[in-house]
Amino acid sequence: MNRSMIRFLLAKLLLIEAVLLLVPVAIALYYQESNQVFIALFSTIGILTVLGGAGVVIKPKEKHIYAKEGVLIVSLCWILWSFFGALPFVFSGQIPNLIDAFFEISSGFTTTGATILNDVSVLSRSLLFWRSFTHLIGGMGVLVFALAIMDNAQNSHMEVMRAEVPGPIFGKVVSKLKNTAQILYVLYLALFVLFIILYYMAGMPLYDSVVIAMGTAGTGGFTVYNDGIAHYQSSLITYLTSFGVLVFGVNFNLYYYLMLRRVKEFFFDEELRAYFLIVITATGLITLNTLHLYHSLADSFEMALFQVSNIITTTGFGYGNTTNWPLFSQFILLLLMAIGGSAGSTAGGLKIIRGLIMAKIAKNQVLSTLSPHRVLTLHVNQAVIDKDTQHKVLKYFVIYVMILISLIFIISLDNNNLMIVTSAVFSCFNNIGPILGTTASFSIFSPFSKILLAFAMIAGRLEIYPILLLFMRRTWSKR
Repeated sequence: MNRSMIRFLLAKLLLIEAVLLLVPVAIALYYQESNQVFIALFSTIGILTVLGGAGVVIKPKEKHIYAKEGVLIVSLCWILWSFFGALPFVFSGQIPNLIDAFFEISSGFTTTGATILNDVSVLSRSLLFWRSFTHLIGGMGVLVFALAIMDNAQNSHMEVMRAEVPGPIFGKVVSKLKNTAQILYVLYLALFVLFIILYYMAGMPLYDSVVIAMGTAGTGGFTVYNDGIAHYQSSLITYLTSFGVLVFGVNFNLYYYLMLRRVKEFFFDEELRAYFLIVITATGLITLNTLHLYHSLADSFEMALFQVSNIITTTGFGYGNTTNWPLFSQFILLLLMAIGGSAGSTAGGLKIIRGLIMAKIAKNQVLSTLSPHRVLTLHVNQAVIDKDTQHKVLKYFVIYVMILISLIFIISLDNNNLMIVTSAVFSCFNNIGPILGTTASFSIFSPFSKILLAFAMIAGRLEIYPILLLFMRRTWSKR
């Protein structure tokens, strides 16, 4: 194992986080916030600078990274960034409990949007901004961001990006890995800026526009006010948010195809078509099922589309109360929590592409009982999905279900309400945010449950394996 390279890259990443914390410092200066906020921010920056600086002094002789190093760098980076990113909240006294602060910022970086805060007004504007800024950073991936700006001329960090980018199949859009990361981030930031402009033109204040756009881009869900998007009392903003999160729930490689004018590959992508079919079907069913709760069909449709788009893209922007919805509609939302968005997007969840592959495996299995000697192949987008990939998808699903059941079993010690416990676990593990069946925040859970759910958020964002491998003895062996 190349321990020196792990140390060196993690130190670099801590220095990057220190630089990123200068953004909320600038916000604090603009709004002339208290000295306590500045002390909290600069103390954290100082700690990160000392630790990062000490780690990069000695450069590693061997710079190659294998799968084992890639997994460790990814998992440790997300945990460390979440821990140190939480310190400004603790030092400022705005979230004095370290476990609560770690949960909150883990939720930010993993773009979950779950919160322990019952009142977001306790946060200063700079730390409220930092809380949502973590959505923007974590949306495309902390390591994808780092690879886009770090020197990587030898293209040796493939295993780092492979361990972080969501989906069963990893592919570069261009030959050089660094260029891939840069292209993805340019597309990501261009869409982010577009939605800042759209929200501002729709009537949001500029500060709100930036914060909500960060939540939209990262499919995170943190907002400026306790009542979320409902605060603006604007159907235009509601529809913009619904459309925005759906845009960021699409595989970003497809947007690159659009840039190259490969329009056919975009619109005929099977995952994309399944994605929109699920959204349309779920919205239609919930609209009809909740029609009696609203003044008109238009109101029911607006609310249904908002909730469906926010849940399937694992965003979780708040709008209204769904606790009075029929169980049928709440169950649809629970299913969408598990499905998630597209691979290669900023959304979490199981991913639609895995659902497609498993559905086709099931279909082939049924057909094979009718024609045992018939050779059946599985295609997605006219490309053959080999047996190895099929087995990986099935194995991932088994592990996914086992962890979900285990988490529900443990968290049930905290709460006797099945819907609350199940949706809380689904929400954190799939990086969604809200809890179904209650309007309460995650403050209702014990410190142990919060730590467990925080690690569930990181595990879900990294698609399980990096966090599981982090706690295995074999991973740390010298072999």
